[in-house]
Amino acid sequence: MIFSNFIDLPRTGMKGLFRLSGFVFLLLSPGAFAAPAQAQNARKQIYVAVQLFVSDVIRNEAKRRHWPDYQAKMNLFIPAEAAQLAACGKNLSVSFPGGDRVELSRIRVDVRCEEGQGWDMAVTVKPDIYLPIVVARQGLERGHTIAPDDIAIKKLNISNTRGNYVTQPDDVMGLTVKRRVRELQPVAMNQLDSPVLVERGQRVMMIAEQGGVQAQTVGEAMKKGRKGEMIKVKNESSERIVSAIVTDSGVVRMVYASGQ
Repeated sequence: MIFSNFIDLPRTGMKGLFRLSGFVFLLLSPGAFAAPAQAQNARKQIYVAVQLFVSDVIRNEAKRRHWPDYQAKMNLFIPAEAAQLAACGKNLSVSFPGGDRVELSRIRVDVRCEEGQGWDMAVTVKPDIYLPIVVARQGLERGHTIAPDDIAIKKLNISNTRGNYVTQPDDVMGLTVKRRVRELQPVAMNQLDSPVLVERGQRVMMIAEQGGVQAQTVGEAMKKGRKGEMIKVKNESSERIVSAIVTDSGVVRMVYASGQ
């Protein structure tokens, strides 16, 4: 049986509301549901316990990933056999199956009643998580350098993006597009690259440092490079080819400066 429920879960910790068959449950700690279990059937108990557990999982992910305010709609898939179970007189135990890695696109949990002979039930939750993320204001072609006018913020469902989204515009400013991004498509870091700071054949400033003494000379880049990449550079004075790391536009720092 499938249950859908829409809740607000802002990172400020504000309590959301769950709606089920006309009843409203506040997001409280699991112990808050210790009162008269007999008043609920097993299916309702499972629903409430799983909602609480998964909402905590999502809240922890929001804190870990520094999400801005977000909303989550939980779609619970509770097996029909739950209707045949006796209500549990104790708080239900909810846990992840051993060794399972949590994927927000599909969360599987085990629910257990530890009263008497007890019973077990596997429940699947497919949350829809709506989060303000960075999208392309218009199509961005390969090689384009991203500027403020290229992007916008739009609240979208990120549950199936496998983490390929960005929430902070500053994270993509100045990066270049390596795979075309369609209009209003979420911008992902795996679609972007650092800009090329040194072109092949370009004259560059070579910086060498040894024993606290810094020296500069001019060289020719043997290949293009991005910040942090190691390239070969030909020293114009000695005509020796050395390894250097790109540090800025037209600037490299020699790795082995001896004799240069």
